[in-house]
Amino acid sequence: MKKMILIGLGVFLLGGCGTNELGLDGKKTHEAVSKKALEQKVIKDGNYSAEDIQLVKACEAIENGKSEFKGDYIVSWKTKDDKYNRDFIMKDYKISYGTNNYKSNSDQCVNY
Repeated sequence: MKKMILIGLGVFLLGGCGTNELGLDGKKTHEAVSKKALEQKVIKDGNYSAEDIQLVKACEAIENGKSEFKGDYIVSWKTKDDKYNRDFIMKDYKISYGTNNYKSNSDQCVNY
């Protein structure tokens, strides 16, 4: 009986890996962010790899002038050596610039 409980608990815990309270998939978020980050000249010239890009935080974002959440997130990231620390907008795991066009909902964030 103890064995079944431990196995059930293990499956339950593993089922939660990769997602968070915002429902974002950590692996997909990292892949999207690192791909866009590696396109930046200073990141490319610095010989950074995807493994050098670390997620810091993701927060629900509301476009300026709007009042409801439409699936946009401000995702903060940094390089492993802390030399660069930047933000992107993410919607449906597609990354863009323009964080100044959004306000972050600091009550709805996940720290990585």
